[in-house]
Amino acid sequence: MGTPVRHFTATTEQGQVFTVNIERDFRYDPYRDFLVCTHCDWSPSLLTTRRLIDMAGEHLASAHGAGRGLTQQDNESFRKARLIMLPVVAVLLIGLLIFLNN
Repeated sequence: MGTPVRHFTATTEQGQVFTVNIERDFRYDPYRDFLVCTHCDWSPSLLTTRRLIDMAGEHLASAHGAGRGLTQQDNESFRKARLIMLPVVAVLLIGLLIFLNN
């Protein structure tokens, strides 16, 4: 569907880990995010106003019995891109402000 940008993980009583990804489709403006379970074919219609975190946690608990330790983390590539792009954009903005002041 798209590129995974965030992962939600939870564990069962037996220690098995299940994951739901937020996948972003960059073809749309504004970008559209979809929830996709990596263990089954669950991918709800996001025409609802419920929060993605609540939906992911509810699915992991009800469908897979993974109700313990719900965590979320950004995809590594998006986290690195943010760390690189923030200083680049800051330098470009400062350069633009200096150029416009002259």
